[in-house]
Amino acid sequence: MESSSLERINGHRLSEFIYGTVMGMVAIAGISSESHLTWLQAAALIVVGAGAIWIAHAYSELISQRIAGGRRLDGRDLYEVLRGSWPIVVAGFVLAIPLLPVAVGLWSLSTGLWLASALGVVILGILGLVAGKVTNEAWPRRIVWAALTAGLGLVIVAAELAVHH
Repeated sequence: MESSSLERINGHRLSEFIYGTVMGMVAIAGISSESHLTWLQAAALIVVGAGAIWIAHAYSELISQRIAGGRRLDGRDLYEVLRGSWPIVVAGFVLAIPLLPVAVGLWSLSTGLWLASALGVVILGILGLVAGKVTNEAWPRRIVWAALTAGLGLVIVAAELAVHH
């Protein structure tokens, strides 16, 4: 496989993980107002929501490929698209991790949701650094990429605060 092709695939998977993280943070923002949920229901909403986004995203990609390619797609095409966008679901699982300690009473659901939001911001910042490294940016530009990407997460958290408080 050519180096540029490998970078494109890695860039695509990174992009899908960013997309999944942002969508998960939006779900968390919506859950925050549903105080009657259990930790398991909240985690399920995040993960199942990521799964629904994954399927919808893959379906739209398949339709796009079919139209652009002017051909019917087969099972291999479906597999490749689903595999390529799987990081969307992984991001949902990762964002649900801070809800696990709620099950044993280590902290409240509200705290777990805030930690999940904070985790999303940190993940986005790290992914911004990774994107800068992959594109061989100098450290100052990597920091800018990290700040901009984490800033997206902070905008989501700020919107949550504005709506719910």
